[in-house]
Amino acid sequence: MRIGLLLCGHLPDRYSSIAGEFPEWVEALLGDTDSSLIVFDATVDDLPSDPLVCDAYIISGSASSVYDDDPWIAELEEFVRGVARSGVPVFGICFGHQVLAEALGGTVERAEIGWGIGVHTMRVNENRSWMDPQVESVNLMMSHQDQVIELPDDAVVLGSSDHCENYLVEFTPKAVGIQGHPEFPVAFAEVLYEDKRELVGSLADDAIASLATTADSDIVAAWIRNLFG
Repeated sequence: MRIGLLLCGHLPDRYSSIAGEFPEWVEALLGDTDSSLIVFDATVDDLPSDPLVCDAYIISGSASSVYDDDPWIAELEEFVRGVARSGVPVFGICFGHQVLAEALGGTVERAEIGWGIGVHTMRVNENRSWMDPQVESVNLMMSHQDQVIELPDDAVVLGSSDHCENYLVEFTPKAVGIQGHPEFPVAFAEVLYEDKRELVGSLADDAIASLATTADSDIVAAWIRNLFG
C-alpha cells in the first residue's frame, strides 16, 4: 500500500534534533507494515498529480491556521476535495483534521476556550467498524488554538473531549479527522509545552505533568490502519 503523507509544516532544527520530523513520527505510528510512506510537501505545492497516485493519505499537523491567506492551503483543500470525491481513504491530524473540515464545507476558528495542550481524554460517542479495538475513551497529546466549530453536511462526530466537541469526526465514510496528536513523541511534546509557557502561563505546568498519563497512540494507529484497509 502506498500511503501519501501530505506534509503541512516543518519543525525548527532545535525540535527536529530532539525527536526527528513528522515523517519519522508517522512511520513510527503506523508501525511495521507492508506500506510505503511517500512524502508530499504541501507547503510548496508538491501534491500528487491525481488522488489515485496513493492508496491512502495522512494530512499532518502544522503551525499554520487553515484560514490563513496562503495559496498552498487553498491548493491543499482543493486536492483534499478530490481525494474525498475519489473515495481514497484519508486521515487528518490536528491541522489536517481542520483542513478536511474546511475543504468539505465546515468552519474552523480560533477557539474561545483557549489553548488545548497536554494529554486530553476523548470520549467515544459512536463506533465504526474500523474503530477496532473498541474503547470508551482515548488519551492523546494536544497542541492547538483552532477548532472545527461548524461541521460539513453529513459529517458525524465520533468522539468529543471537554475541551473540543468536534474531536474525532467522520467527514465521509473514508475521510476522518482527529484533533489530537497520536504521532507526537513525548520528548518533543515536553519541550513544545515548555516553549509555550509565555502564551499559556500555568497551563504549561499542567500540560507537562499530564505527560505522565500514557497516550493511546497505539489504539489510534490501529484505527488508521483499519480505515486504510
